[in-house]
Amino acid sequence: MPKTKLSQPQKRRKRIPKLAYTKLRGIGWHVSYRDPQTGLPKKHRFGDVTEDKATAMYHQWIADKLTGKKPAPAQATELQKLKAPTKSAEMVTRKSVPGSLLHVASDLLRFDEERTRAEGGPRVRGSIHPRVRLNRRKMLLDFMEFMNERHGQGSMGHMKLADLSIADVEAYNRKIALASYSQSQVTERLQMVHAVIERAGRPEFGHQVLQWNWSSRDVIHGVPAEKMKLPTLDQLQKLLKASELREQSMIWLGIGLGFGPSDLAALRVGQIDEASYDLRRGKTGIERFGDTPPLVWGLVSKYIAKERRPKGELMFVTRTGRPIVHGRTNSVFLWWDKLRKEIGESSKSIAGFYVLRHLGATEYGSRSGISVGEVKRWLGHSATSRIADVYMKPVAPEQKPVVEWVRTSLAIDSIR
Repeated sequence: MPKTKLSQPQKRRKRIPKLAYTKLRGIGWHVSYRDPQTGLPKKHRFGDVTEDKATAMYHQWIADKLTGKKPAPAQATELQKLKAPTKSAEMVTRKSVPGSLLHVASDLLRFDEERTRAEGGPRVRGSIHPRVRLNRRKMLLDFMEFMNERHGQGSMGHMKLADLSIADVEAYNRKIALASYSQSQVTERLQMVHAVIERAGRPEFGHQVLQWNWSSRDVIHGVPAEKMKLPTLDQLQKLLKASELREQSMIWLGIGLGFGPSDLAALRVGQIDEASYDLRRGKTGIERFGDTPPLVWGLVSKYIAKERRPKGELMFVTRTGRPIVHGRTNSVFLWWDKLRKEIGESSKSIAGFYVLRHLGATEYGSRSGISVGEVKRWLGHSATSRIADVYMKPVAPEQKPVVEWVRTSLAIDSIR
């Protein structure tokens, strides 16, 4: 019999990484590719620059990859020096004038570093969380970059407060509002500009005073925050079905105890038992305690037994043993985004992981006899009328199926 000719395996075509942009974690323009040696996914960042500049940098990067040439180290600009995560005082270069806006801004970031509390440390008055410091730094860098583009590279190194015009601030306000930032983001970014203005009045900067009235500027607000849309019963059941024990535990901790990604990252074995839970919320530092729903304990106890987590250890860690949320890395966000796509959904149809906290608060706040104080304790917030307005009211008809199913499920002491 004639031998059957085996078909040759098809040669896989190389995929050229595409230029992409994201606002997440300050990444900006970037390309995603796999390391040819290790096969691991990597990301090369071009930063939050203009599209034309990013395109030019991208084509140069592709050319260097094809020729095997290592890209030459770029000359550090004053703005790039300002992006250093630590030692902000070093941002004041020889080219900067004492008392310049760059000088003042770097001193403000140095002060932020000094008052940043340790991850998981006590919430001392006036201290800020490490992620808050990173966000403030990113917002200030955005303003500095805007001013350098408007007045020329390095201009912040010699501009004084008297050189900052109302037109500069209004133009920046207009830019971030047109970029579809939320109303709160626009407000926070302008607050960082105002913080630089206020700090310029210190003695070491020459008691500089703004030459115009800050309140007189024309203000353009950002996009109003959309009302959080809860997942439907069908969507929630699909999410749970597509999850393993570890992920199911995180989902029900989000619903049953109102835990967000930061709470999950700080949770340690022993802070939850069959009867109750007692811990401090990482974001606000406010202590939180209450009864543990039977379903939540059933999942958590099985997960602890399976992973053999010792008491006092972090309950959830990454594959490399790091906290699931640290610095600008949020493994919960990445997993949740992947899970949504797996069940055929997207960020437009199902909100982020935080929506589970809203779902749980809706269920908890609609229980009979629940007070504002109890909702405050459950959320880890200070009591305000807003809590009552959002959660302490009858459940909307379209939300009843998922809320009632959640209420029934939390009371079950075994996993279905």
